[in-house]
Amino acid sequence: MTTRPHIAAGDSYGKGIACQLFAVLVFTCMASLIKSLGPGYSTAQIVFFRSLPALIPLLLYLPSQGGWSALRTRRPGLQAVRATAGLASMFCGFYAIAYMTLADYVAISFTAPLFGTLLSIPLLGERVGYQRLAACLVGFSGILIMVGPTGAGIDLSAGLAIASAFLYGVVMVTMRRLGGIDNSAATVFYFTFGSACIGGAIMMFDWVSPTPRDLVLLATIGILGGIGQIFMTQAFRLAPPSVVAPFDYTAMVWALLIGWLVFNGLPTVQSLLGAAVICSSGLFILYRETIRGVRKAPVKQSSI
Repeated sequence: MTTRPHIAAGDSYGKGIACQLFAVLVFTCMASLIKSLGPGYSTAQIVFFRSLPALIPLLLYLPSQGGWSALRTRRPGLQAVRATAGLASMFCGFYAIAYMTLADYVAISFTAPLFGTLLSIPLLGERVGYQRLAACLVGFSGILIMVGPTGAGIDLSAGLAIASAFLYGVVMVTMRRLGGIDNSAATVFYFTFGSACIGGAIMMFDWVSPTPRDLVLLATIGILGGIGQIFMTQAFRLAPPSVVAPFDYTAMVWALLIGWLVFNGLPTVQSLLGAAVICSSGLFILYRETIRGVRKAPVKQSSI
């Protein structure tokens, strides 16, 4: 009689990683659209259009989750924290991306999964060994390689991008806690609906009538945001932040490609070196988490 490790957790982790990879691609495309609109619209107006059309894919997703009953929440306070942190992250990030290059913004956003991994220690009680802590520090050094030596310093846009990344790290942790309590549809709905209401209220003080072309782009931002939000929330339901978070780094590949094809920006050696450091850090964190998962997995007898 032989034994073999139970692989249910591994299957769940794989699905979570796939969801995160797709979400990252969608969010990078969304960011490029926000960048293309430039500073011509207020941040609140972009937040509104990012949120309201995003309810469309959510409503299409809702029947597969049990209908309106899926929106029930047992932790309204935690949902409020997640929605508030997500909304604040959007305001900071959308303002920053309008005044930064796409690659620089994405590079700074890479600190979000590092923040998420570190925040999972005090907020989730997860054990993160010294090797993964060291990998997080290496990841932060990769950010410095990419944006530090430019000599521009941390201006308002960069500071807001960092704030957005930290708040997104808070979102990661709260989504993980909500994953075992509320349906992912509820988490997406309360965040998206709340963002549309608050963004709509604020934009009334600085409304700019969009052209037909820009209106299409604004609506597309919302649709992409809704799809990405669903897949990202599902990713954190299926796997812990320390597993899912490193795959945020694939955004740099898309950002460099879109920056080259759309915004006529070529990656520098410095950017590629920093990205390599960050990706190596993320892969090492994933490796360590996989090893820990195998060691903790129960062993069941085979029927053979």
